[in-house]
Amino acid sequence: MSTSARSKSVELVAILIGGIAILASVYFLFLAEDSYNMTNKIISLAFLVFVVYNFLNMRGLKGEIGVLTDKNTELSGNLSSTKSELVQAQADLETVKTDLVKAQQENEKRKAEVDRLKSQLKED
Repeated sequence: MSTSARSKSVELVAILIGGIAILASVYFLFLAEDSYNMTNKIISLAFLVFVVYNFLNMRGLKGEIGVLTDKNTELSGNLSSTKSELVQAQADLETVKTDLVKAQQENEKRKAEVDRLKSQLKED
């Protein structure tokens, strides 16, 4: 059973017990005579259920926070490594661009040299 489904069922049980406690307290307080002691016991029991419910709920939430914190740490590490890979890829791209510009310049020089040699060959 998942945490949220279990939490929902525990929450419904706590609400049901709280509702029953309120109805019983109203009955003993207004409809029965000299029953303040019973009313106090019912309210105390309802408060105990409320405290236990909050304890269980907080324990579950702390567990979920721990899992999400671990996942956040993992994702932050992945993001950091991805950023460093991106920086490396950008540096490699700049190196390739520089090499391409140099190759194009060399190509232009060689074309000029070929043209010069062709014109010199035509003159001879």
